[in-house]
Amino acid sequence: MEKRKKFKRDFFYATLEGGELVMEPHCACGNYLLEEYYCEKCKKQCRCTEIRCRNKETFEYVNRFLKSNKSFHNFTAVLDEETEKGD
Repeated sequence: MEKRKKFKRDFFYATLEGGELVMEPHCACGNYLLEEYYCEKCKKQCRCTEIRCRNKETFEYVNRFLKSNKSFHNFTAVLDEETEKGD
């Protein structure tokens, strides 16, 4: 049985792959979300407004994007401490 870390908010997990930003939606329970952003485990509709960045490079890229696009003013970027330790 896989143990998932609980987060405070629903989030996107962001990485840079070949210079392209890849974001995967997750529920606060840690469950991966499909296109509808509905968590089968929690039985709730999720709203991802936090972007957890895998490393500093991704974090800086996401921050530049958020600052240059007023449409995303409700989003925040954070450096994912768990993966940063492992890099």
